[in-house]
Amino acid sequence: MVTMTATVLQAWGSQVLVRDNSNNQEVLVHTNYSTSNLSAGTQVRIVYNGVMTASIPPQINAQSICYFAD
Repeated sequence: MVTMTATVLQAWGSQVLVRDNSNNQEVLVHTNYSTSNLSAGTQVRIVYNGVMTASIPPQINAQSICYFAD
């Protein structure tokens, strides 16, 4: 498993567009859960299997997404 820390840019349905804090890359995150509790600017920790598509933006399937504080 891989962990990404990111900033939420937009959330809808079961998808979240985030900016990876480590490299400023936008990533589209798919999850099996509702993302209605996420809003732009929220800092999140995303756990995924390490597989990222070569699309623009890259896409991942999250195992979990949780809030975090610095």
